[in-house]
Amino acid sequence: MCEQAPGTAGRTAELEATVHSGGFWRLVPESVPRMYDPVTKALLERVLHGLRREAE
Repeated sequence: MCEQAPGTAGRTAELEATVHSGGFWRLVPESVPRMYDPVTKALLERVLHGLRREAE
């Protein structure tokens, strides 16, 4: 995990709690899916392939 600046632990915990409770979904359109496919090896391979292609 990344190091945090002194005095930011409380803010980080607050942000994590907001994200995990769905607090940011009100900021995106209803057309954005709220559920995602489970992470599988095949999915990770597709993501890596796309990232490599984008980096070229």
